[in-house]
Amino acid sequence: MYKYYPEDIIEEVRISNDIVDVVMEYVRLERKGKDYFGLCPFHKEKTPSFSVAPAKQIFYCFGCGKGGNVIQFIMEIENLSYIDAVKLLADRARIQLPDGDSPEEKEKALIKRRLIEINTEAARFFFSMLNSPKGEKARWYLKNRDIKESIIRKFGIGYSGDSWNELFIYLKKKGFEEEHILKSGLVLLNKAGTFYDRFRERIMFPIFDIRGNVIAFGGRVMDSSKPKYMNSPETVVYNKSKNLYALNFAKNSGEKRLIIVEGYMDVISLHQSGIINTVASLGTALTESQGRTLKKYAEEVIISFDADTAGQAATMRGLDLLSDIGCNVKVLKIPDGKDPDEFIRKNGVDAFKKLIDKSISLVEYKIEILKKNIDTDTVDGKIKFLNKTADILSKIDNSVEREMYVKKLAAQYRISEESIFSEVYKRINKTAGLKTPAINAASRKKISKGIQEDGIDARILHDERFLLALLCVDNSIYRTVKDKITPDIFSDSQNKEIARIILERIEDGRGIVPGELLGMLENDIADDFARLFNEECHCDDNKKAILGTIRNIEMNRLKKRQNEILDILKNREELTKGDVEKLEQELMSLIMRIKNYKNI
Repeated sequence: MYKYYPEDIIEEVRISNDIVDVVMEYVRLERKGKDYFGLCPFHKEKTPSFSVAPAKQIFYCFGCGKGGNVIQFIMEIENLSYIDAVKLLADRARIQLPDGDSPEEKEKALIKRRLIEINTEAARFFFSMLNSPKGEKARWYLKNRDIKESIIRKFGIGYSGDSWNELFIYLKKKGFEEEHILKSGLVLLNKAGTFYDRFRERIMFPIFDIRGNVIAFGGRVMDSSKPKYMNSPETVVYNKSKNLYALNFAKNSGEKRLIIVEGYMDVISLHQSGIINTVASLGTALTESQGRTLKKYAEEVIISFDADTAGQAATMRGLDLLSDIGCNVKVLKIPDGKDPDEFIRKNGVDAFKKLIDKSISLVEYKIEILKKNIDTDTVDGKIKFLNKTADILSKIDNSVEREMYVKKLAAQYRISEESIFSEVYKRINKTAGLKTPAINAASRKKISKGIQEDGIDARILHDERFLLALLCVDNSIYRTVKDKITPDIFSDSQNKEIARIILERIEDGRGIVPGELLGMLENDIADDFARLFNEECHCDDNKKAILGTIRNIEMNRLKKRQNEILDILKNREELTKGDVEKLEQELMSLIMRIKNYKNI
């Protein structure tokens, strides 16, 4: 396992490089369903068997068995070491890696540290300003919005006064160089060569990265002046398309779902109300990088944006983006166009929680938008509506889900289910340009280097890795089997170490996803896990599958011990009478336990 760079840096590099975009720079890919296929760059073939799964951020070739995440792809395609592949991808995503050997890398790392320090000191300054006589107006504003002291402290909410350069003078006194203060974006330089503060007379919201570092600020006016919100510019430590406000808190909520709202005050109001699984985008439409981060920490993403504004098209693109990368997306509809903060203040927390539970699916939301924009009282309008609805339904992979929507629409508009299905299948057949590659028999049997090809050991090791792969695909099932899984139940030393990492990350709330695990593995083991993710981790019931796998592991372990005892007892003349009796007692106990497992 690679330890050269910290895990969080490796994960930032991986998340910031979409595997489809990277692979497409080397391989011509065509989309089929949710995945992409092309000719494998690692072996000669005429029929595409090389697949890229954007939802899992992994690649896998059904022909030669190579697989992994974006880092391993670059290692293979460019013939680079792991560290050099990480550096290449970091450069591609403009991410500063920790100190390197060159003077340039050391200087970049120094600037990054200084900007974090400057932002941290600025947060302290704004917080102290809020609690000073100058912050009376800001304190009144927050009190009027019912924001409690405990929440103000938790989020580090502060106030920027009306002085032109008070923050600049403060940071200078703290010993920071003018060059670094300027690079932080907190201070600007006018044509006369005078430094002045960017934020003045605003409520200040520190923006934290996933590790809790202050990387930027958002400032809100307390009256009707414009702009209502002002954010820090992008710097070497802050990229608004990669970060989400309050994710450092929300990721530890223990909830399976994350709610995305539009503004800082919405997030703060919801957190104060105990709904801490809430984040906000930072003044921009949702990006792929944000989407992949959300998917890592949540099974379901509920979006609460104002759908009746001019930004509806951008909102819809964000929803589609989340869906395309594998997020289970729902839409929270708030009556009368209210924002969450306003709704909660008027109706209470319980009423808002009921709204969350009534969130509608992305498909339902899209159909509702169509209803609003098309007059279905006319024949032409009804035909147009049903054709556009067929476009939406054709993109649903789950046939049961698709059938449910068809039945609902058929009943509602008095049209036969067959007619709707016919239109849906026309669209599906148009996109079915590639055949699903046949799974190479050798790759199906392949267990990575050092594992036996047959016998009980091979089955145990396969089941162990399947169990670990399934945990990565669905972190939530750990709660079901928590009392049944420890690293000690795994036979293979590598599996023990992989299990330790996975269980530790799920336990402490960081979570782990397939692409992330693959980045921690040597290439031969990564190939095997990539195969498992692609070929086997598609269970109808993940809980049932993992419980069955644990049962198989335990049963095979018992059988292995049973065979060991039988082999020893073949030479019972070399054993003492006491040893024979102990072994026979253990053997009887094993036989009974195996029998019980078979009857479960």
